[in-house]
Amino acid sequence: MRFLFLFLLLSVGLRSFAQAPGSALFRHRNLEKAYEKGSRSNDGTPGPKYWQNRSIYNIEARLEPKSRRLHGVATIKYKNNSPDTLKNFIFKLAHDRYRKGSLRDFDVTPSDVTDDGVLITELKMNGTEVDLAKRRRGNTQLRLDLRTNPIVPGAETTFNVSWAYTLPAGEDAARECVCDSTTFFIPYWYPEVAVYDDVHGWAQTPYSGQQEFYHDFSDYDVTITVPRGFHVWATGEWQNPEEIMEPIYVERWKRAHTSDEVSSIFSLKELQRGGIYKAQAQHRYRFKATDVPDFAFASTNHYNWDAVSVQVDDQTKRRTFISAVYDTASTDYREVARIAADGIRLMSTWQPGYPFPYPVMTVFNGNDGMEYPMMCNDVSTKPNSAMGLTVHEISHTYFPFMMGINEQEYAWMDEGWAAFFDYLLTDSLSNHKLGGVRNFSAIAGSDVDVPLMVRSSNLSSAYRNSSYQRPSQAYFTLLDELGYETFNKCMKTYMDTWKGKHPIPYDFFYTWNRVSGQNLDWFWKPWFFEWSYPDLKLEPVAAKSGKKAQEIRVTRVGNLPVPVHVEVTYTDGSKQIFHERPSFWKNGATECRFTADKNKTIKSVKLGKTTIPDVTPKNNEF
Repeated sequence: MRFLFLFLLLSVGLRSFAQAPGSALFRHRNLEKAYEKGSRSNDGTPGPKYWQNRSIYNIEARLEPKSRRLHGVATIKYKNNSPDTLKNFIFKLAHDRYRKGSLRDFDVTPSDVTDDGVLITELKMNGTEVDLAKRRRGNTQLRLDLRTNPIVPGAETTFNVSWAYTLPAGEDAARECVCDSTTFFIPYWYPEVAVYDDVHGWAQTPYSGQQEFYHDFSDYDVTITVPRGFHVWATGEWQNPEEIMEPIYVERWKRAHTSDEVSSIFSLKELQRGGIYKAQAQHRYRFKATDVPDFAFASTNHYNWDAVSVQVDDQTKRRTFISAVYDTASTDYREVARIAADGIRLMSTWQPGYPFPYPVMTVFNGNDGMEYPMMCNDVSTKPNSAMGLTVHEISHTYFPFMMGINEQEYAWMDEGWAAFFDYLLTDSLSNHKLGGVRNFSAIAGSDVDVPLMVRSSNLSSAYRNSSYQRPSQAYFTLLDELGYETFNKCMKTYMDTWKGKHPIPYDFFYTWNRVSGQNLDWFWKPWFFEWSYPDLKLEPVAAKSGKKAQEIRVTRVGNLPVPVHVEVTYTDGSKQIFHERPSFWKNGATECRFTADKNKTIKSVKLGKTTIPDVTPKNNEF
């Protein structure tokens, strides 16, 4: 019996080690199956048996502005690339958030709530109507019981869906916009196949308003019909401008695709004068997009349209076409096309230093700050600059869109990066005048500052700090530790490895460990797995025994590793900087010492800088 106990103990120990050789990071037991089955690898790369399911959407939609009613018909071809037989199937119906009785994180305008939510008038699978008894509607998901007709591995299945719903008009309609009676930003508007992945199976977290999204990579061919005089901008590339606009405006649109200078496609005055659109009762706008995780569109009959393009890949000379579409009253938007172009260029060459992946980007003057593939719903920020919001939302193109992040569960894997990027990009573009860092120090160490590895779907009041503040500060700290060259090498490899796939946190951790050539677990554990906070203290300057030189001491009070950055100002006006990387603390050091210039007299000492969090700033200078 004793030998059996020892054997079992040894087996458990070996199994724990096998989860992630060389890593001290705890890995959740329910994720182990992905590593055991070979879809994930312990070096942060997709395993030899990695797979993703895929859909092709062909959609015909019609928007009725007066009634705010949207009608759609879709043919969805779904490929089961998994090794599993799918005995149930999930469609996401995001607008069932406005269905009576649905789960909601925030109140909505009562008049936007309906009995039907999304009204499904047809649902066929491989040409046969799905029996109502095999449909189960709950919150924002429609589940199909396929036990008598499962989708086997490798099978292609075709669904036909017809639906309609009324766009919510309340100001509290999250992330979408009935901006005025003839202006609409329309996201998550079609029945979308939920993700079935190698880690959790079906993604079953409903959309209740706070957590955002998780989608598979798909292809879209979408036609949107609107009344004459309404224009449509959307995810993807516009296929038929010649069918809708008069030649002079088509030519402006084409020129802007190759121009570095911002130009007007049309203005409100031109819209009011007429002559932009061909004489038809309605217009059918067609868009195509490949390998994108979602599709959104916007429509109005009275916005200005500015456009420009920018080279995003210096090797291939590939360009991205950029639009700013806005109300004349939004005076800050006159700069948005230029900001977007300069920001995308900087994203492509500096941070994150990876060529912008999409051919189109439209920033639409809506009522929020929300990103979609190739589209942004951005409120006017007048009289303040639109720069920070613009670059933040556009930077999401990388995370979660190019990288298929599950932001319903790990929002820090995309929002944290966007908060990191928007500071660096805005700071650079504005000559260090407009960049802003999220205030982590104010909340760090409180009971709503939870470890980042707690899934986002389990959070309420802790959600924003866990999504934005804490992770962005972690990334600043990581940049300080690795330096730009190594940091950028890790970033590019991570993107190359997981572009168009679904990375989870461990893929991020293991990839950066491997590419940096360092075991960064000393950093990952406190920042991502533990209750912890940043706090360094500047001790009073003391003269060294028998010497004129003065000694500067910094003690570690908190348990988050952060850089030590000290600026000494001397009485002659000169300054001296002392700096230690975060790894100074990794082996348990509690104190850091510097020696000031012995030939000068210290006037003042300041500890810290903008990108280094500290919960007690009052003890950081004298």
